[in-house]
Amino acid sequence: MRCFIGLDLHSTEKLALDSWRQQALPEVTARNMFNLSEGRAKKEGRGNKGKRRDSGASQPYAVNAANYHMTLSFLGHITHRQHEALVAELDVLVHTPFSLTLDTTGIWNGPKILFAAPQSPPAELMALAKSTRKAARAAAIEVDNKGFSPHVTVIRKATAALPVPLYTPHVEMHASAFHLFESVSTPQGVTYPIRQSWSLRHSMSVREKLRRGINDE
Repeated sequence: MRCFIGLDLHSTEKLALDSWRQQALPEVTARNMFNLSEGRAKKEGRGNKGKRRDSGASQPYAVNAANYHMTLSFLGHITHRQHEALVAELDVLVHTPFSLTLDTTGIWNGPKILFAAPQSPPAELMALAKSTRKAARAAAIEVDNKGFSPHVTVIRKATAALPVPLYTPHVEMHASAFHLFESVSTPQGVTYPIRQSWSLRHSMSVREKLRRGINDE
């Protein structure tokens, strides 16, 4: 199966980020909305068929809010044996919960995406990403050696021609677990079901947690 390790956004965080996208980039619509308008145009016989196909292929489109996530380590296709070894490695990781703010944006020309990201990624996030990549390598899974750049993809097929967002996002994101996601292609588009989860917990005594008012439940 094709997998990655990452963070999921809470439903309220996804809604907040999608609300920002709709207001800051009103020109960009969801892919299904574009396909709907194409279908209406075909039914009404408007425009040139080849031209519509070309414009659809290059049209920027908004990522479905349900698919918002932050990748920690991309794994690609893994075997059953690699999956078992990876789970064993991830089972022993100990990292603490953390929060971050998605407060800047950017465009990557290679994958052609517009993303939201934290200007100041917390040390806990960077350490968790490093540990998950180390765990993947220990499970004989090849992962790239590029520096980790935390981000949430908001728009695909983005180019420099895409209008600049009207304002920057400010979405608080709280991480209390990390997950193994599978990338599944469907006729309606890609989905990212969570196959397994690991809680982030404070590595301190129960007494210290009570003193600080921390609850890992």
